[in-house]
Amino acid sequence: MSWFNKIRIGMYPYTYARVSAMKGKLIQRDQYQKMLRMGANEITKFLQETEYRKEIDELAATHAGLQLIESALHKNLARSLIKMKTIAEGSLKTVIEGYLKREDLRNVKTIMRGKFTKANTTQIESLLMPVGDFRKGFLLRLLQKDSVPEIMKELKFLDAKQLEKGMKKFQETGNLFILENLLDQYYYTEMLAFTQRIPEQGTLFREFLEVEIDMLNIKTLLRLKREHLPVQEIEPYLFYAGAKLKKNELQHLLKLQQVEEVLERLAKHSYGKVLQEGIEAYKKNKSLSGIEVALHRNLLQRITLMTHQNPLSIDVLLGFMLAKEMEIRNLKLLIKGKRAGLDEGFIEKELVIAY
Repeated sequence: MSWFNKIRIGMYPYTYARVSAMKGKLIQRDQYQKMLRMGANEITKFLQETEYRKEIDELAATHAGLQLIESALHKNLARSLIKMKTIAEGSLKTVIEGYLKREDLRNVKTIMRGKFTKANTTQIESLLMPVGDFRKGFLLRLLQKDSVPEIMKELKFLDAKQLEKGMKKFQETGNLFILENLLDQYYYTEMLAFTQRIPEQGTLFREFLEVEIDMLNIKTLLRLKREHLPVQEIEPYLFYAGAKLKKNELQHLLKLQQVEEVLERLAKHSYGKVLQEGIEAYKKNKSLSGIEVALHRNLLQRITLMTHQNPLSIDVLLGFMLAKEMEIRNLKLLIKGKRAGLDEGFIEKELVIAY
């Protein structure tokens, strides 16, 4: 795909209407409340009466239990994203293709994590979604590699010097986050450049990306501070291109020593209200889960609001794709949580739903 020519996004009410109709079929809050009171098998039966019926029926002969549901959810998500490309008119298709580059990199991360944890190859393959530029054949070639370094060597699109530096650090520490962050840096650099090619609606896409970058920076800071990494080792993993956390603020947070100090500073920032419940939970259980859920929920709420404010814009496309991804996350969490016997209240707090 060429990233240099200007793209003018026209008015495509037919596409926006169809995507809005797809969004209307997403799981609603009251349906989540019903599923919270069900057992794992009941949830499976419930999903067979929704948009997931086709995939569950198709896979029922070869899959069972958790594997059936996970595979059906991934297959449904892949079909939905491919459908987005199919119904997109004109230059909107280019925007969707740009967004779906994240699925390319997510597939690579899935393979990397699988190899890193020595997971079953068949299980890894069932989680792949070749909906972007990376075709299934390429992903399967990566899957056949024996180690993470061999996989990384195949990623010719990455900067050679950055890759060499990242690989050296990975081999020293065994921390997969280093390489995952390298993929994230590539994605956001590419996509921020892409938004410059869209004269009008690029601003909307950029706003979405900048909020995501803030979210990623907060998660990165908290995770690496918890591992007691020194400032000079954390800084290369930050993106100075966020919406609210600008360079000066990030560098101030970077100099703080403890996770608790970072959280105390964030509590006074514009993200304080968003993170309040997660910060309180961290004080009790030292888990970052509540904070990460709050960040995802805030992103979903922001894009939902943007969709309502700009009903004939690319926000409609971004809003649906993000909401669909969060729905898959929620359903997997529900099924796994129920099978593990987790408390209903705990599972509910982990769900990412736009209020």
